[in-house]
Parts: sequence; structure tokens; C-alpha cells
Amino acid sequence: MTGSDKGVHPTGPESLLPESTGPSVDGPAPPTTDPSLPAGDPSIPADEASTPADDDSSTSADHTLADGGGIGLRRAVAGAIVVLLAFGAAAIAIYRERGPFADALKSIGPWSIAGSAVSGLIGVALTYPVWREVLEGLGVDMPWGPGARVFFISQMGKYVPGSVWPVVMQMEAGKSRGASRRTMLSANLITLAMNCCVGLLIACGLLAAYDSHALAHYWWALLAIPFLLVCLHPRVLPGLMDRAFVLLRRPPLNERLESRAAGKASCWAVASWVALGVQLGFLCAGVAHGGPSDYLLSIGAMGLAVPLGVLFIPAPAGAGIRDVVLVLVLREVLPTGEALAVVIASRVILIGCDLLLAGGAVLSGRRRPRPPA
Repeated sequence: MTGSDKGVHPTGPESLLPESTGPSVDGPAPPTTDPSLPAGDPSIPADEASTPADDDSSTSADHTLADGGGIGLRRAVAGAIVVLLAFGAAAIAIYRERGPFADALKSIGPWSIAGSAVSGLIGVALTYPVWREVLEGLGVDMPWGPGARVFFISQMGKYVPGSVWPVVMQMEAGKSRGASRRTMLSANLITLAMNCCVGLLIACGLLAAYDSHALAHYWWALLAIPFLLVCLHPRVLPGLMDRAFVLLRRPPLNERLESRAAGKASCWAVASWVALGVQLGFLCAGVAHGGPSDYLLSIGAMGLAVPLGVLFIPAPAGAGIRDVVLVLVLREVLPTGEALAVVIASRVILIGCDLLLAGGAVLSGRRRPRPPA
């Protein structure tokens, strides 16, 4: 989920990769350092590194990363094809609507772009506390600073088709805090599922309540609300994931989330979705000069489109899927050409937010004072 796709991208989970037939790659290793720091500048003391028991519990995850090259390559190829198709379809749509599209870009205005950028930066940044609270609920003490560096840098991997780098970096960061790779993989998947559930729940409520015309199109969304509320229970999401792993003939993760941490993570997720929706709303307002109800529609549109893009794994950062859904929803208030302009502008701004946060994470790590020798 860019930040724009809710921070944690579903790449590399062991449930989707083949069993290993070779030896474990887990063995003696040097202390793990924060990937955003220069070599020799560990963010976590070596005496807090993982224990042998930790290594034993993460063997399956190690096998996944060692032997998933074949499927990773096929997923990358599939993702590249999806990206090409998405760009081709977007180019055709823009050409057909080139007049309204150009007029919409000109009418957005600098203030709307500035408001959208600030809201987008806040929305993307708020995806980090969701992940951190989930880690806390699984018993992993991740400091705010080192955790932010790992999280925001790792999220750049979601723009690479089939990449496993977000998961790899998060696993290694957790190992430095005494957490097994299996626990870090659980945190990745739980955060992803929780963000999607919260986003869809917001979309179901706001899209159906936008007005009577929208309710005629999205009445079915109300039926999903009870199911999504149940999924947010701290015992339900891990249980569903364990069931899915068993069906895929994989050992269950056997991780349980604390109720308090689940509640706090859900609140952070709500705040993130609202900010991301307002980011889209600023652009819509710049084109259509609408009222507050258009912001509600934008929040609901983002809550629907981003999870659908995230769940379509081959597409990097939900490319194509998210944008199509956004255009379809925004056509409630904008012509097709103007909706295309707003969606593309939103995409560019959120990519910039991801880059800015990742760059800030790198710089903060390099400027961090070295401990005395």
C-alpha cells in the first residue's frame, strides 16, 4: 500500500511461494543494521539481536525468501504486463478526453495542489503507526525512529513488480529486536488486511450515504459492513490468515494480536484514510468547486479503490486497478476527462509523498550521530 497504497504491500508472503527443497539459509550472521544507515552504524545494539530459538522459528520464512525466485520472476513479468496495459488504456482514455483533460489540469490551481500534497503527506505518514501498533500487539518493541526509517524506505519496493524487498527489510529489522521472521511476516499481512478492512468499511459507509443516487449504485456495500467489522476483531484476522495458510498447505503463523493494539492501529488507519481522501478531495474541489459532500465522496472513493488495487498483487502499487475504480466513482461529480485529470494528479502527488518520506528516512539515518568508540 503506497503509502498511497497503505504502506505495506503484499509481496513475498510464504503462502504464495513454493516449499524449499534445499537447506535452510538461516545461519550465523552479523548483527543486523538499519538499512537506511551507512555500514558500521547499527541502530540497534548487537546484544539485542535474535536468539537461536528465534532463528529456528523463522526457518520457513527463510526458505520462502531463498527459493521464491521462480515465482518472483513470473510475478514481475505479470506485473510488467499489467503496467503496460494500464498505461496503454490510460493513454487511449486521455487522448479521447484530451480537451476536458487539459482544461481540468489547468483549472486545479496551485492552492488545491498544495492542499492535496500536504494531506497526501499526512495520509502516507500515518500508515507507519498502523504497522508499528500491530508490531507492538505482537510483542515487538520497535522504536519510532529506526522503525520509521525501515518502513518508509521499504515501501519503495511496492513500485517494483513482484518485489519482496519490503518484507525482507522488515523481517531483518524485526530480527534486530529479537522478533522472528515469522512474526514480522505476520505483522506485514495483518497490517495489510487491517488497512484494507478499514478502507472498505469507510467506503461502504460513505459511498452509500453520499446521496440517494449513489445509494442506488452502492447499496450492496451496506451488506459488507457487518463482515468487515467482524474482521477487525483482533482474533479474527490472524485466525483467517492461519486458515488460509493451512488451505495452501503451509504451517499457520500462530500469532495473536492484543486487543488494545488492534484498536489503536484501527484508529490510525481511519485517520490515514481520511487524510488520503481529503488529498483527492482538494483536487476535485479545484476542478468542480464542489462542497463538503464531495470530500466525503473522495474519502469513500479512496477507501474503495486503494484496497482493490492492493489486493491485485501483480500490479505494482495497484497500478491501473486503483485508477480505474477512482475514475468510475468520481464520475458521480465530474465528467470523464476531468476525473482522469484528478486521478492522475493524485497518483503523481502520492508518489512524490512516498519519495519524500523515503528520502527523509535516508537522510535522518545518515545524520544520526555515531556512538562513541
